Amino acid sequence: MSRLWAAVLALGLVVAACGGAQPTIEPDAATAPGVASTDAESGTATTDAAPAATVPVVIEEGPKAPFTGLAVEERPKAPFTGLAVEERVLDTPALVVKISNNDDRSLEALIGIDAADVVIEERIEDRATRFAAIFHSQVPNVVGPIRSARTTDLALLANLGTPLLVFSGANVAVLSELRQFARDDGAVLIPDAGDGTYHFRDTDFSAPDNLFIDLGVVRDDFGAEAGIPVPIFAFRDAETDTRPASIDGSGVTVVGRDTVSFVHDPARGYVRVQDGAVHVTRDGVPLVFTNVVVMETRYVPNANDAESVDAITVGEGPVDIMIGGLRFSGTWSRSADTEPYVFTAADGDEIVLEPGTTWVTLVPQDTYEFSVDQASRGLVLGTDE
Repeated sequence: MSRLWAAVLALGLVVAACGGAQPTIEPDAATAPGVASTDAESGTATTDAAPAATVPVVIEEGPKAPFTGLAVEERPKAPFTGLAVEERVLDTPALVVKISNNDDRSLEALIGIDAADVVIEERIEDRATRFAAIFHSQVPNVVGPIRSARTTDLALLANLGTPLLVFSGANVAVLSELRQFARDDGAVLIPDAGDGTYHFRDTDFSAPDNLFIDLGVVRDDFGAEAGIPVPIFAFRDAETDTRPASIDGSGVTVVGRDTVSFVHDPARGYVRVQDGAVHVTRDGVPLVFTNVVVMETRYVPNANDAESVDAITVGEGPVDIMIGGLRFSGTWSRSADTEPYVFTAADGDEIVLEPGTTWVTLVPQDTYEFSVDQASRGLVLGTDE
């Protein structure tokens, strides 16, 4: 990792963490199909009718991509390498990119995240969130806007098999922990060295949301220093697999600094809506994922910055997994940060994900409800609800 350490040590990267507390809302109880509920944003009564379920993925024989559970032949060869698809998917490392979700500037600049296998949405401060996007099956040329790493990321990275971590910088305390994490082979660090070699500024967008990177070049140059990816979820791997009992999973709303909903569209999957608009990249591509994992997580003040918070993702807690218009409730658990996540229903059966892409939202207690307002549902489904 000599090239990377030279960059890190030369930087002294300091990106100050911002402030804020951790307020909550009081949601209504989760609702079944056709039951009247309360709109999390407006407080008006709505009736949630579940749309038809998505047709399950056909399970194909052969090796599967670690973060999607899809047969490797279902993903195209990336333009940056001459390797065969199977070799590329199974042997090349994961790339984790910290992506901004700060404000309108972030939305205007957003690019590349729609190609991620997994996105983990974490709170940082003042109820704002940031994305840790895991790229593996597809590697877009341009991704961003790139922002700083946080202490929360250490536990999120530890079970990925020594990934490449792309970030803008970190405050002094976090950077020290990241350096030790890298020395222990937890990740290969790709911070912004400020020389334009990998990260670059696009003056069409406003700072700090104007920093981007070419992931193909990064993986070509540093992939040999990272490790082989390790699956973090269990996926349905046979046509006969069954899941435990389910209820309506047509949508969920999470209230933080922004109001975010995921609305199930049978033709596409779960579509993300943020602050009254479908969440799209600057190219107009909507954020759509096969699985949505609502993982109730305890947040604690950061040891070095009380205005910043860390998610506790080791241990266990409530989880709801939304797949194809259905919702499966249970418990998430992992005994160490190096272990994969296990989702278990009340009857002890494991809840497996559908092969495809996954959005994980790490939500504090009392900040979410399984109801979507009519306007958000109409945006996604093209109705006048």
